[in-house]
Amino acid sequence: MYATNRPKHNTKFSFLLLFYLLFAVPLTLSYRTTKVINFAHANFITYGAYVAVFLNGLLGNKSLLLASLLAFLVSGTLAIVSYFFVFKPLEKRGASMSLIMISSMGLWIMYNYLLYMLADIAHFFSGVNFVSYGRILYSDVPEITIGSLRLSSGFIAVCATAVGMSLFFYIFLNKTSLGKAMRAVADNPVLAEISGIQRGKVITFTWLITGGVVGVGGAIWTSFSGTVTPTTGDAMILQVFTIAFIGGLVSLLRTGIGAFVIALIENVGISLLNAWFGVPTSFRTFLTFVALLVILIAFPPLGAAGGLPFRYRKKRGGAK
Repeated sequence: MYATNRPKHNTKFSFLLLFYLLFAVPLTLSYRTTKVINFAHANFITYGAYVAVFLNGLLGNKSLLLASLLAFLVSGTLAIVSYFFVFKPLEKRGASMSLIMISSMGLWIMYNYLLYMLADIAHFFSGVNFVSYGRILYSDVPEITIGSLRLSSGFIAVCATAVGMSLFFYIFLNKTSLGKAMRAVADNPVLAEISGIQRGKVITFTWLITGGVVGVGGAIWTSFSGTVTPTTGDAMILQVFTIAFIGGLVSLLRTGIGAFVIALIENVGISLLNAWFGVPTSFRTFLTFVALLVILIAFPPLGAAGGLPFRYRKKRGGAK
């Protein structure tokens, strides 16, 4: 997307805002339901992107719809496999949330190396460099021109997907029996099971939906990013978790607000700092890290030991 009379950082801001929505909202939803802080979430992005990359590099596919459908299935399946073979057994053994989170880090690393292996195997048989793959131009998503503003096919795809995802989650969670069951499990899993809700099926479906949606976002990312690598998702995981933490890992609405805030900081904010104080644009990620630290410290219970304000109030309460 670009307009001849608008600055470039506004273009990137629009793109990143929509992508952050696609990546962070499913993370919040999965944590609400499963209570797993899942670092392998980055792999769902990358594997979705590489479904599109392999389809294009090996088969010459230029259909974003086909790439998105297969990305949903692959990333959703990856999420379910992670649940059944790692998170669920640990939960049954009474593992703490901290241990489960550490196990997700192990999955994150393992899935990264597995993807490098797949890329090398594909390179061996095709001669195509899959470790660093260029932007993909799809033929089934049109560009639209509105006056002097031209909307690229990539922007149209991510915009339609982000809006569709938002509407889907709203209708699904508020109007369907399965969505209401998911909310019940998120609010009180014990009471939900007593009420007859099959918690295992709800959680399995949650992993499928959240992993699948993120995979679709990864597939669409290939139409925007200049280069796709096996660490594509890793490069965005800091931003995605910061956005989810702004929403407290429970509120989908506040997660959406967080996506706007981080996209604003990373584009408009760094541009202003660069123009006014000469701060290098490479400090963009540093600003996100500062935002994450502020959130962890200032807003309990996300911060260590409950956050500074929580400890202060508790100390004052104890003194009384």
